[in-house]
Amino acid sequence: MRSPEHTAAETETPRGVQIEDLLRYRFLSSPKVSPDARWSAFVVKQASADSKGYDSNLFLVDLEGGGVRQLTSSGKDGVFVWSEDSRSIIFASKRDEKTGENGAKREPSTDLYRIFLNGGEALPLATVPLAVEQLRLADDHRLLIMARMAPGTSELGGGDNPTSDGDDYEVLDEIPYWQNGIGFTNRRRVHLFVYDLETSETEELLREEGDLEIASFDVLGGVVAATGRRFGGKAPVTDELWTVDVDEGRTRCLSRDTLSLGEPRFLTQDHVAVLGTDMGVYGLNQSREVYVAELASGTLGSITPDWERMPGNRVTGDCRHGGGPTLLAHGGSLYVVVTDGGNAVLEKVLRDGNVERMADIEGSIDAFDVCDRGLVYVALRADCLQELYIRRGDRETRLTSINGEALVADLPLPEAFSVRTADGTEIDAWMIRPVEFESGRSYPSVLEIHGGPKTAYGTVFIHEMQMLAAHGYAVIYCNPRGSAGRGDEFAEIRGKYGTVDYEDIMAVVDHALTAYPFLDSDRIGVTGGSYGGYMTNWIIGHTDRFAAACSQRSIANWASMMCTTDIGYFFTPDQIAASPWDEGGVGADKLWWHSPLKYADKAATPTLFIHSEQDYRCWLTEGLQMFTALRAHGVDSRLVIFRGENHELSRSGKPLHRIRRLQEMLDWFDKYLKGNDV
Repeated sequence: MRSPEHTAAETETPRGVQIEDLLRYRFLSSPKVSPDARWSAFVVKQASADSKGYDSNLFLVDLEGGGVRQLTSSGKDGVFVWSEDSRSIIFASKRDEKTGENGAKREPSTDLYRIFLNGGEALPLATVPLAVEQLRLADDHRLLIMARMAPGTSELGGGDNPTSDGDDYEVLDEIPYWQNGIGFTNRRRVHLFVYDLETSETEELLREEGDLEIASFDVLGGVVAATGRRFGGKAPVTDELWTVDVDEGRTRCLSRDTLSLGEPRFLTQDHVAVLGTDMGVYGLNQSREVYVAELASGTLGSITPDWERMPGNRVTGDCRHGGGPTLLAHGGSLYVVVTDGGNAVLEKVLRDGNVERMADIEGSIDAFDVCDRGLVYVALRADCLQELYIRRGDRETRLTSINGEALVADLPLPEAFSVRTADGTEIDAWMIRPVEFESGRSYPSVLEIHGGPKTAYGTVFIHEMQMLAAHGYAVIYCNPRGSAGRGDEFAEIRGKYGTVDYEDIMAVVDHALTAYPFLDSDRIGVTGGSYGGYMTNWIIGHTDRFAAACSQRSIANWASMMCTTDIGYFFTPDQIAASPWDEGGVGADKLWWHSPLKYADKAATPTLFIHSEQDYRCWLTEGLQMFTALRAHGVDSRLVIFRGENHELSRSGKPLHRIRRLQEMLDWFDKYLKGNDV
């Protein structure tokens, strides 16, 4: 892993965040405490030396005596589990990745290694004939593995597997037929396996449920709990909850076709907890409650029916790579990350459904584990990149300084303000001043709009915003209606896209121009990705107050979004409350009314479109339609397409591509907001 190097001038002279600083950052994820609670291992990623990918290695922190050390150094190590005796770690690695002719990858396989804590090199342990996605220890010699089945390796559902037998064609007979970040997935299911380290034998669990795609699992005392969705030509939005006795093979379905479920966790040997929702009031946007299944009776019910929480870390940012669980069990209680306003905090749910706030931080908890020593978590804050912390009671102690030298810049911290809209709704907002701010000068600004829409901006470091501030821009951002962290009613904008959310955002801009007179009203830009890209497209068709726009991984046309993307067939009718086939054509009319493409002939704002060729969440066709429409109507526009990237370009794309993306954005705003001839 590369160590950041700084010249004396760089160290002594304050400066703002530069685009290339992204290469210095280290991203922490997946902290796991050893069974004896003495150690915590975690994954660290950083841009590789050629900046075409990321090195991934394992690190270790001593929870008892302090101290951090790097365990592996191949740059290709990731998913791992602790041995039962806490003396070693088993991990998956791509250090010996097999390739065929012309460098093409051979059949999926994963090399497993064991490394002992008392020193020495990692020892080859086994090669599993699967592309491992998740890894757990069933007992001292058996591993539980979640992996996607390659075409032709299994008769899924007991029938033929009608998909490609080469690289020159695909056969599709189900939806979704592709998934963002994965590619074509037709008939390629994620299954659950037991791998015996002593015999090298692999056994598939729930094999008879061939159409069931596993999403997550847990294991305790030889029993596995797993959640997944069942395909039958069209994947549903509901999930199933199953238990499997690993030794005896007995299976049991505890929930089918009624709930959308998250990660299962054994609360006790006889009780399984899972986050779930029946989507009865707010559809896909409805927050999950804590459900508990009693294995003896097979009953499943919510223990938090009045829980006004939003589980999961929905605080958006671009300085993470990897994550961790949302829900864990320890000592007969549950621990869950929830989004509260602009923060992601940690709460404890007791067996009776009562809730206690355990880690109320300013920032976001991005990954965590819990043990008798306390809570171990990765946190991201406004003035600090990710580090590992431990909390005992109300006392937080930082365990690492992994990013201690990564930030050598002046950081103008976000200034919070709130705006009350015409109907009385209060909107949380922030402003970041330019790095070299001087009173009496006027400055251009950029309005940033988050994705989702059910995510949130908050009190975390965002490289893109700090980079803009370093180049002389003020940055404005907010959480309009539809955002996370304020409850389901606040987030409910189904059927309202482009109405109340647009009004909220414009109210924030109006307020900012009044409250901060150094903002030049003639030099405002707007940008956003995903839902933020949708809103950017919407804005340029409804107002000419912005001098430049940058629309990223956007939505332009709800009809094409519905019929081409990996979530469109269920996301579009839920979010827009319409289908093209609604009786009398009202659905088609509504989809078109909420589509930015309808208003593209009104746009006059010079717009940069950024899209990824393999973005199957908001497919390339969305950007192509808006770009073509603007060009057809004489609006200066530019479309930049990144090959080999997907919807996550800005967050986990190849470092060189992430840098080029930011440079394209900066050049565009410099041209139209500063008059620079780029």
